[in-house]
Amino acid sequence: MDFFIIIAVTMDVMFAAMACGTSDIWIPWYSRLCMAAVSSGFLLVSAAGKNILFDDLPELYIRLLGFFALMLIGLMQLCGDHISLAVQRTKSRWLAPLRTGAAVFLDHAQADKDNSKVLSPAEAIVLAVPVSIDSLIGGLGILTEGLALLPLFGIAFVWNFFAVWYGRWFGTKLPIPGEKARSMACGFALMALGICKLVL
Repeated sequence: MDFFIIIAVTMDVMFAAMACGTSDIWIPWYSRLCMAAVSSGFLLVSAAGKNILFDDLPELYIRLLGFFALMLIGLMQLCGDHISLAVQRTKSRWLAPLRTGAAVFLDHAQADKDNSKVLSPAEAIVLAVPVSIDSLIGGLGILTEGLALLPLFGIAFVWNFFAVWYGRWFGTKLPIPGEKARSMACGFALMALGICKLVL
């Protein structure tokens, strides 16, 4: 089940890479590494933190925590565009980084700030952070514990790296679905995983 969570939370990274492909933005291998590191790193930090903070909880409570986490990010996916628009309307200078993230979430091509058509490592990180927030919460649904998280992190890293590669390639070949359709697909997939983790 943990592998399905990795696949589900990687969908946003893949769609972001597809948007870059559609906009003819090249993602070099080192920028792909940065995007993969952010997404899989968020997942590892969340899963490890859950194991440390909730180590003494009964398994049922751990499953409930994973269920609510996956349902939450599923709902966030369904309402992501509304949340991002609300953040963009804020005026506080303290929220400037959040406004940048919201703008990139709504239009992934905006990550290419210098319009060079090549995503630098810094731009790749700016793109990866807002689309990987679901990884940070989704890690709470992972049941793997201890040192077994390291190979899982390795699998997530490799999967994310290739998701960026083939996502960008698909973006040059196929029209990508609209933001609403992508968010709904990711949201419902994550909510279905949450229900499966609770009942299976």
